[in-house]
Amino acid sequence: MKITRIEEISKAKCRILFEDESAIVLYKRELRRYNLMEGEEVSDKQLQILLEEILPYRAKARCLKLLQSRDYTEGEIRKKLLGDGYPQRVINLAVDYLYRYSYLNDENYVTLYYQSRCTRKSKKQILMELQQKGIAKDTIITVLEKDAFEEEEDKELQCIRKLLGKKKFIDDKADIAQREKIKAYLFRKGFKMDDINSCMRNFNWENM
Repeated sequence: MKITRIEEISKAKCRILFEDESAIVLYKRELRRYNLMEGEEVSDKQLQILLEEILPYRAKARCLKLLQSRDYTEGEIRKKLLGDGYPQRVINLAVDYLYRYSYLNDENYVTLYYQSRCTRKSKKQILMELQQKGIAKDTIITVLEKDAFEEEEDKELQCIRKLLGKKKFIDDKADIAQREKIKAYLFRKGFKMDDINSCMRNFNWENM
């Protein structure tokens, strides 16, 4: 395959563009090592080494470094690798590796994410945030419907009461305008109106 263009993206790295419009990012020392030059053909053997050995190894190492600092979802990992210039083929290999050795587990991520936020956010809001992180809705719902979350409704009510406390809400003293403002605030956070009304009834933050 012919190299149509070589673009410098940093002091150490270049983007290699091929005639089929695919691209990879390599270090300059690798260009010299494999004698890669603009307008020249790359042998099948060289491509195989680059796409099946060098880049997958580097992508895996990049993923492990990321996961040392915090947990990532599959979607976040894919986005990071794509931004680093890795081709889809290499990204798939890296993600498969992470799943195979349990470095990546979206179900565990959902569980931990939910448990750390369920007392201050609604299930609906958490679901939306997890989807934004690239986790499939079916995966999220499957996890949230497991037996571990049988007390989910109580946690939703606890969360509403906690937010009412932060707003220093007192049912007996609130006028219509204040009451409607609080309801709108909680509804926008994804809580059910029946639960909001139930928690607001006779609520007094001073008794918390």
